[in-house]
Amino acid sequence: MRRRTWIVTSVAGAALVGTVVCVGLALVPDRDQASPPTTTGATRRQTPTPTPTPAAVPAAPSAAELAALPLAFHDAVIPGLLDGSDVHPENGWQIATPNEQLVALYASPDADAAPIGTLSATVSTVELPAATAVWGRSAGVDGGMLLVSTPARNRTPGDGGVADAPSATFAWARAADFSVVDTDRTIRVDVAADTVSVVARSGQVVASEPARLGTPDDPTPTDTATYVEAAYVDARVTYTQGNPIILTGAHSSRIPSYGGNAALTALHFYPDPTGSSHGCVRISAEMTKTLAALPVGTPIQFT
Repeated sequence: MRRRTWIVTSVAGAALVGTVVCVGLALVPDRDQASPPTTTGATRRQTPTPTPTPAAVPAAPSAAELAALPLAFHDAVIPGLLDGSDVHPENGWQIATPNEQLVALYASPDADAAPIGTLSATVSTVELPAATAVWGRSAGVDGGMLLVSTPARNRTPGDGGVADAPSATFAWARAADFSVVDTDRTIRVDVAADTVSVVARSGQVVASEPARLGTPDDPTPTDTATYVEAAYVDARVTYTQGNPIILTGAHSSRIPSYGGNAALTALHFYPDPTGSSHGCVRISAEMTKTLAALPVGTPIQFT
């Protein structure tokens, strides 16, 4: 069943506007005597437009309710999460950091929506602070609701006989549950051009280089919006040679697992400058350092 598409709107207060219309004096002559001047006038005011009442948002779940929900982490599959067929993410140039260890995720911004999962303030397995990217906002009380990236899937390739699965997922979350800051950088992976770039909000390309990407059988995500889930060094991944791994919230759309995980997509160094990847983005050691300097939660766009 196809889920609804929500259009994010904003609510602005309406100003009281008073309009005064004046009608000029009219002198009416009489053959016998002049009639006293007759003054006609009217003062009309528009009916004030009431300030819209902010929409309600879901009530905050209790700690026990949060603990009972599935955690959206990189190996999780939560069917209620949204994808590009449900929402149309637009780069909000904002990063949202959870205020509590667990925050609730929803499939809609409606006040009566029930939570479908949680997002943690810590990236599991690497135990680093988490943050996510903002891709939309629904107006309401306490800042309304945010459309954010999640690191989980809503299904895996092959489920129900369907070969492909969405590479990235999203969910609505209460804005009051996050600390939100602006960012002026995004990472852009141009799959058609085989390049990776850091782009400023102004459109200026801050850094760019060729990248080695996946194959048609094991492709790098395309037409996907996601975020920097973590940037870390893992000595066990020897081919990275001590350079940072930039883990994204995206997964392979074609294979369910790789290397013991859910076919995660990362940007990382690889010593062989030729050949293709298994869906990851192979970049230079210098570029890994450039990307690792960006804050966790930085938006990423695969085009």
